Amino acid sequence: MSFFFTLSFMLQRLIKFLQNNFPESNIDEYLDSKYIHLTGEQLKQIAYAIDDGNLTTKPASSCTADKFIFHFGETLVLVQRADTESLSSYKAELSWETDFLAIHSTRSKGKGFYFISFEFNEEYQITLKETEKALEGQIRNNDKNIEIINKVMPVLKGFMLAISE
Repeated sequence: MSFFFTLSFMLQRLIKFLQNNFPESNIDEYLDSKYIHLTGEQLKQIAYAIDDGNLTTKPASSCTADKFIFHFGETLVLVQRADTESLSSYKAELSWETDFLAIHSTRSKGKGFYFISFEFNEEYQITLKETEKALEGQIRNNDKNIEIINKVMPVLKGFMLAISE
């Protein structure tokens, strides 16, 4: 039981943060998604498989998962298959836990989340999307957001390739 609790503790913090700061947001999408947590060793295995060419590149749509939360380090990525009318294969929301002034029932400096919304197509090329999940006074930098996503995408792509048909 404690093993599961440890794995989902960050997700619990994210849900609490959303309830406190963005109660009208997509909280149910997080609660209804399959939660996948990768350890440092699993991340290394994916990196080695990519480097060694053991993961064959396939279109994003070949991934069997429709909706999941991908967790590694201090990052959670909610990944959902896009509507059939969309030019993108998946839409995603990166939630990165960081230190900044978070709005809770009392204002205090503490852990909070920084959100980046994006989509990616069959070739895993990203398109940054607008997000309404920004706290008052929070500085947003699109170039930095793209840089963060570009660091996450190889791991996300490797995972999706590993579970593709």
